[in-house]
Amino acid sequence: MASNKRVNINIAQPKTSAERTLAAVHCCDSLKMSLPLLVDGIDDTVGRTYSGFPDRLYLIDREGRVAYKGGRGPYGYKPRELEQSLIMLLLDEATNAKHQPRDKK
Repeated sequence: MASNKRVNINIAQPKTSAERTLAAVHCCDSLKMSLPLLVDGIDDTVGRTYSGFPDRLYLIDREGRVAYKGGRGPYGYKPRELEQSLIMLLLDEATNAKHQPRDKK
């Protein structure tokens, strides 16, 4: 896209899972993301399941529910917002675990 060309980003459409992963790693490095990177397969199974097209950042909780859904990419990418959502999710889990009654043996 033209906006990518202006900032010297030129990544061809990936044709294999390896190429897709390489493009995602390049994106994460460029954005200086500190979150773990998960990349959908070349068949887009996850994207179809969670309607991730056009590109979005998602956070899926331990029960498989969408805990965060970012804006449409690339302009809707807000990795810091996603990171904050992850922190809040983990804090909620820790708080809930703390308040759960423990089994006495």
